[in-house]
Amino acid sequence: MELAEQASPGRDVPLHVQVTCDLAATPGVTLRPFALPPDGARLLITVHAPALLALGDLQQELLVPPGHDSDVLRFGLRTTRTGLHTVTVRAFHGGTFLGEARTQISVEDGTPTRDGPARDVALPTVAFDPGEVTLQVLKVTDGSYSFQLLSERCYAPESFRLLGGDSRGPTERIYDELRKMATAAGKADREEGEAARRRLRNLGVQLWSTAVPDAVRRQFWAEAGRVSSFTVLGEHDLVPWELLYPLDGPDEGDGFLAEWMPVVRRVFGQERVRELQLPRATYVVPPGSPADAAREVEKIRRALGSRVMDGGVLAERAALGDLIDDGLPGLLHFACHNAFTGAGSSVKMSDGTLDPIDLAYATQSGALRRTHPLVFFNACRSAGQIDWFSSSLGWAPQFLRAGAGAFVGSLWPVRSDSALAFADFFYGSLVHLRATLGEASLLARRAVRDHAGGDPTWLAYAVYGSPAARVHNS
Repeated sequence: MELAEQASPGRDVPLHVQVTCDLAATPGVTLRPFALPPDGARLLITVHAPALLALGDLQQELLVPPGHDSDVLRFGLRTTRTGLHTVTVRAFHGGTFLGEARTQISVEDGTPTRDGPARDVALPTVAFDPGEVTLQVLKVTDGSYSFQLLSERCYAPESFRLLGGDSRGPTERIYDELRKMATAAGKADREEGEAARRRLRNLGVQLWSTAVPDAVRRQFWAEAGRVSSFTVLGEHDLVPWELLYPLDGPDEGDGFLAEWMPVVRRVFGQERVRELQLPRATYVVPPGSPADAAREVEKIRRALGSRVMDGGVLAERAALGDLIDDGLPGLLHFACHNAFTGAGSSVKMSDGTLDPIDLAYATQSGALRRTHPLVFFNACRSAGQIDWFSSSLGWAPQFLRAGAGAFVGSLWPVRSDSALAFADFFYGSLVHLRATLGEASLLARRAVRDHAGGDPTWLAYAVYGSPAARVHNS
């Protein structure tokens, strides 16, 4: 894609987007070799430029013909206010996210317009997964949100504004209530368990009806019979998506969204990885970890079997940092405590405190893009994020932007026995049943749910990655 890198306010700065066949071709979004159907593939190209004025539609279809470059799409943009602004281009095929490219434009008074360098991103394939639906949620500069449901049918974005402008207060109250439910579940009798489940369902129904725009809910029901997996791309801490309980009058699904179908998340800048290699499994268990941590590691070793080499147990921050920076292969499983406050997440290792900033080198260098490891952070609130300058800071975005193929973490404090059971079922399904990432998470949720009583831990896990990703060990 091409866009001016600097201009003064009030200037037209068209954005050009093209899909080309190889890296040496005309600058644009570049593709590695892959097979295309004889009539080509129709991609949906969307542009997110919240600080620029759109002079036309910011989503267009693009035909990628077999063996040839595509036409060039032109998106009309105009500079308005001064500052450094980001423009993001994303490609979708059906409801499947393919990839994104970003560029920036500096807008200053009296600055002459200067063309910027071409930006490109490699899309390994344009294959889509039938039945996958993506909900793209973007924050707009005026504080509102744009919701767009993307499937084999393309729906227009819907603007949505939260009462009070911020969801953090209600979300934190929900998480606090769920934490208390998890704590009380071990002592609850059958009647109390039923009451807790009813309360959980009511929380989910209320979230669905108040945090998802009416138009998007109607679109969802129009697609429901064809949906096989649900991906959320965007503002993850806006709503605990896994807790949604779709219900609109006579329209009701099979329980919570995450027990009805595979629900996964994607962060911006995350690669689309369809194959997870697990040659080795390394475990992080620092001093002071939960009492069940050692048993959890042993159960996972048995679930993975002899084909996955044992990488041992780490307790030191320095050793873990070296492993990540060197491009760790396979699986990295955390069985520990994670502290989450307004300052973010942190784990006490034997030689100091580890927090997401300690992954900054790996993120910027792309240390994990060659190996695409699976990271399972089985600790309290390990999927929590905070705002950090112009991006989100948390374990999930840091690992994924570094190149991890998938990430699993929890949204609120969980019971250790339920957390162990979830991990056991998840790995067993992923490795031995050859389930996809989405299917493995769904099977694990249902298995833990059936013995949960009033414990909501089975809904606490956020899974990031491609729902169709599978383990492929040679």
